[in-house]
Amino acid sequence: MGLGDNEGEPPVSDDDIDWTDESADNAASRLADSRDAEGQPQRVILHFDLDCFYAQVEMIRNPALWNLPLAVHQKYFIVTCNYLARELGVTKRMMATEARAKCPELVLLNGEDLTPYREISYKVTELLESFCPLVERLGLDENFVDVTELVEKKLKKEPLPSDLSVNGHIYNQQALDPTAPDHHRLALGSHIAAEFRAAVHTQLGLTGCAGVASSKVLAKLVSGTFRPNQQTTLLPEGSAQLMRGLIHVRAIPSVGRSTATRLQALGIHSVVDLQRCPLPTLEKELGGICARRIHCLSLGIDPLPVTPRGPPQSLSDEDSFKKVSTEVEVTQKVKELVTSLLHRLHRDGRVPRTIRLTIKRFSESSQPVSRESRQCPLPTTLGQKIRSGSWDAVTPLVSLGMKLFFRLVDRHMPFHITLISVCFTNMQLCCLGTRGSIVSFFSQGSPVKPKEAPAAECSGPTCQQGALDTSSNQELQESSLVPSTPLQQRSAPSPPPGVDPSVFWELPEEIQRELRSSAASAPVPDCPGSTASPATRPGLGQHASREASYPAVLQPPSLAPCTLADQAQSLNHSLNSPVHEVPSHVDPQVFVELPAELQGELLAEWKRETRAPPSTPPSTPPSQTLPSPKRGCSRPSKGKKLNPSNRTQVNNLLKYFKPC
Repeated sequence: MGLGDNEGEPPVSDDDIDWTDESADNAASRLADSRDAEGQPQRVILHFDLDCFYAQVEMIRNPALWNLPLAVHQKYFIVTCNYLARELGVTKRMMATEARAKCPELVLLNGEDLTPYREISYKVTELLESFCPLVERLGLDENFVDVTELVEKKLKKEPLPSDLSVNGHIYNQQALDPTAPDHHRLALGSHIAAEFRAAVHTQLGLTGCAGVASSKVLAKLVSGTFRPNQQTTLLPEGSAQLMRGLIHVRAIPSVGRSTATRLQALGIHSVVDLQRCPLPTLEKELGGICARRIHCLSLGIDPLPVTPRGPPQSLSDEDSFKKVSTEVEVTQKVKELVTSLLHRLHRDGRVPRTIRLTIKRFSESSQPVSRESRQCPLPTTLGQKIRSGSWDAVTPLVSLGMKLFFRLVDRHMPFHITLISVCFTNMQLCCLGTRGSIVSFFSQGSPVKPKEAPAAECSGPTCQQGALDTSSNQELQESSLVPSTPLQQRSAPSPPPGVDPSVFWELPEEIQRELRSSAASAPVPDCPGSTASPATRPGLGQHASREASYPAVLQPPSLAPCTLADQAQSLNHSLNSPVHEVPSHVDPQVFVELPAELQGELLAEWKRETRAPPSTPPSTPPSQTLPSPKRGCSRPSKGKKLNPSNRTQVNNLLKYFKPC
């Protein structure tokens, strides 16, 4: 049955048309016309599937294992094994004891720690992205790549190659038609796939299979036809046979256990049964969207694009076991999972906003047991601790996890748990400092916009400008125009972590004490793009260029040590011009430390207040008279009423510069 039999009219294939007498011009015209309804060229999708991925990673880590039968197990089951072990009878999902009995010389390695596999997996994806931007990850060992644009570029250089050939196998050994435009594109895609596979093997030492087809579902299904380390191209004429060759509906991607069970209730067991099932029947059972999607997949139709997913939207870890039935055991398992995830979160650089706990209960029936989950938002106070990798986050996170657990399980009743999973979701870029805290304005990597010389900024993914790399820091230390020795020789305590020292030392002593006190209770995380940790970051010399780039109004008169009175006198002298006249009740030292934009705003406000004519406050009832001021404040004159207009200045920055 063809791809369009359920549409009421059989499809027209290339076999129905005689192209034997076609000229080169007509072939080129046909090549240009082989586009979809929107004018886009026929897609060329590659699917890469690495061979026995976990086993390959272990053999790369220990080359002595290359010529030995090797299997990787998690708990009691084999999750993968190399092809030498498969030749000796070892298979996936086999019990480890059974595998050892079949192959006594089998090397068994524990693969429960997925860290090395994740690292290699992301390297593979990054390498593919260096050739083509449209790369979509599928698990740890699979990737889709849309090379349509690369194929089109090659066709523009040579529209009809004289030596048309396919690299690797053609599904069902079909003949390649040099005049068929789709065959041209898929043939070029096979050569691109071979180049990508060669690059992965040369640079990372990994081998894998590849499928070349016109859609994601077809590329994935055909990629495993020939293994290991081979590739297969599916021509359009072979897609119907490929789909009919699938025995069970579970072979179709996106059809899981639950959907397969519901299809079996309709009498649908094979892919052919699914193709023949009327669409209204499927829609009634599965819903419109799901039914149409699965029906199209059974026909080999998959219009979904290859979508780069970017960083993962969640980080999770789980552990399965035979039995956990006490609160102490659950707490220990949750703590192990949280500790493992904190390492990954620290390397990731983002902060989660939600935590989810999942469990699976023991069941004596043969029917699969569904998982149960509960989730809750993470308090914002944990964000800094998670981002900085502080171990102080473990205890509150475990406490949250246990609260979620007891929303699923009655602690007063016996329970039998076989799986626990902890997941952090709703990943967001971290913010510098805590909202509402003055610390956030002095974190390293804060965006500074100098007027004279642009300063190098933090280049991390979450910073607006970015951070200096190690080499740039060293150059700044050696070639800085402003000496940093006086700053380093100060006898005062060092600034808190994450605070720019050059800014910190220019603050009044009261604010310095406040910052040190805030850092003691909540450490400030580094800028995500920074390449050096607080313990290993270079000295204060790297920040000297910031001082040279400050606007003139922010420049201190000298970096040499001097008394606070001398600095105030010098600052007052620099503000004698009419432009910088400030009211007598404003501390000039505090004013001069403000950004230039804020200084201009304050000066304009004070100038307007000076020009504004005095106004008589409106009469108010006695109940609105000012309350008794606090001790130390100037007392208002008797009978002075509260000006209602002053109530709107509660959140005005000017209140910090008015006398108490």
